[in-house]
Amino acid sequence: MPDIQVRDLTPQPAAAIRATQPMSELDMAALFGEHMANLAHRLADLGIQPAGPPYARYHEFGPERAVVEIGVPVSTPVPNVPALMEAEVGELGSAELPGGRVAILVHRGPYAGLPGAYAAIEAWAHESGESLGGPMWESYVDDPSEVAEADLRTEVIWPLG
Repeated sequence: MPDIQVRDLTPQPAAAIRATQPMSELDMAALFGEHMANLAHRLADLGIQPAGPPYARYHEFGPERAVVEIGVPVSTPVPNVPALMEAEVGELGSAELPGGRVAILVHRGPYAGLPGAYAAIEAWAHESGESLGGPMWESYVDDPSEVAEADLRTEVIWPLG
């Protein structure tokens, strides 16, 4: 059984964009490529520094479409931008990663292995009698341009109900 930790998180302000794609066309690398540079430039223009690694949070994941929040944690809420769910798709919005009890599994290796991390958390929850909530997210601890694919660390974080 993989090493799954249960932690209590404090809510974390974030700056993010929202993207919607059909599941058949979902390409997270392309979404990050399209949106992260713009997000970083907008934060720099506002004088806001990231307070943690980028993340992808899944508000809806199949079977027809995916609604994904792509963002970065920040130390204080982003001023003068709408709440993420009120912002236009692809536009900067103020978001918050939720607090509360979560299950966290650190996946090591290529992003293609992430479905196995989610399956491991589901199996752990079933065996331990925990209820999974949502939406879940991935925090990309390592930058793939700086770390070998086999050494990438991604935290898979799933709220507990």
